[in-house]
Amino acid sequence: MDTADLFQWVMMIRDVPDSAVKAGDRGVVVDHLPSNRNQLEPGYAIEVFQDGETLDVGFIPVSWATPLPQIWGARESNSTEIRASS
Repeated sequence: MDTADLFQWVMMIRDVPDSAVKAGDRGVVVDHLPSNRNQLEPGYAIEVFQDGETLDVGFIPVSWATPLPQIWGARESNSTEIRASS
């Protein structure tokens, strides 16, 4: 199972009970949570966004989300930006 880095985007693969967060929603990992006697699987604290606004902040097991390649706040560079700065 792949784990996400801090501030890495993830996609939910299941609905979060008692939350507005549903499978397919995207969020950002804001903390890693160790396993404990009540939660045997490590987890994430995530902030989930919808239309650019925070939908919810919650805690989920790692297996409930798939890491995406994007990092929150990382600037995506493209060839137009590179040419413009040359």
